[in-house]
Amino acid sequence: MILEQPFFATLALRFKYEADITAKTAWTNGEQLFYNPAYIEELSIDEVKGVLAHEVLHTAMLHHTRRNYRDIAMWNKATDYAINPTLLSSGFILPPNYLVSDDFNNKTAEQIYNLMPPPPPRDSQNSSDDYPGGTGDIKDPPAQANTQAIEAEMKQALAQAIMVAKQQGKLSEDMERLINEVLEPRICWREILTRFLTEITKNDFSWKKPSPRYLYRKLYLPTLETEEPGKVILIVDTSLSIDQKMINQFASEVQDIVNTFNTSLLVIYVDTEVREVQNVECDEPVQLKPQGGGGTDFQPGFFYIEENDLEPKAVVYLTDGECDLFPAPPEYPVLWAQFGTADFQPPFGEVVQVI
Repeated sequence: MILEQPFFATLALRFKYEADITAKTAWTNGEQLFYNPAYIEELSIDEVKGVLAHEVLHTAMLHHTRRNYRDIAMWNKATDYAINPTLLSSGFILPPNYLVSDDFNNKTAEQIYNLMPPPPPRDSQNSSDDYPGGTGDIKDPPAQANTQAIEAEMKQALAQAIMVAKQQGKLSEDMERLINEVLEPRICWREILTRFLTEITKNDFSWKKPSPRYLYRKLYLPTLETEEPGKVILIVDTSLSIDQKMINQFASEVQDIVNTFNTSLLVIYVDTEVREVQNVECDEPVQLKPQGGGGTDFQPGFFYIEENDLEPKAVVYLTDGECDLFPAPPEYPVLWAQFGTADFQPPFGEVVQVI
């Protein structure tokens, strides 16, 4: 690997290796790589290299620090679907039963996770007994580990590995682009959405109700009032230009909104008119039920909000941006989450490219 795949080899040399006869295959927490000797003995040398590269790419993509609330077995599957095509295109041979699907091409592990069926109820611990990938697992860092320090150290190691591979002329454009997304990530639309929602849920002092703490002293002081987040409305473009693949991606993004902000949503499906309205609760998997398939008009969804006095705190509009029919600017903030590459410049609101 040092001679043929210097990028992967440089990172593989960072692992501390330890035998683990309880493991089905191999696994890593980002610092150590544990392997079942009996499993390794059954593989060819090329397959062993594939397992090493598989575990390396898991850590290079920070899969061990990105799981958050997600089920560990499902997360292993999603991350495998995300990295295995890159390993195969880089010339590695993976052991049998590796996971790959055209349905998940060019998607992040988080997006793939949201497109997968929900896991059965069970304790969500670092156990992947029902994970059938057959290549190697990724697990969380040790409980006492500092996630920010781990990611900073890994990014430094990635930069060094890229330099070594470039000096030998053995770093593909695809791999360099993939790693650069870790080193210099594009702004994720969820980060913008977080800021967007935070700005509309501010706490402030109010004189409406004097603070009871000081009334006995005849001091009338304001109380700290917490403003409720209010209703967030999601308008989904269901015009003919939106295919099922994009609808599935819409669903994954909606799931992330619900999970991240622990909020229910009102979803309005619109092409040239409002076709359907759906409530999405925070405690259930998102199953979008789109109706439409005609042209595109951005006005009907906003008209529906006004006619029904919904008074949202914010509106998020998922669209490919292929339309120029807009209403007058509303009083509430609007975030346009654009899929696709259309030249989209609405007269109001903030636009973010969904990635």
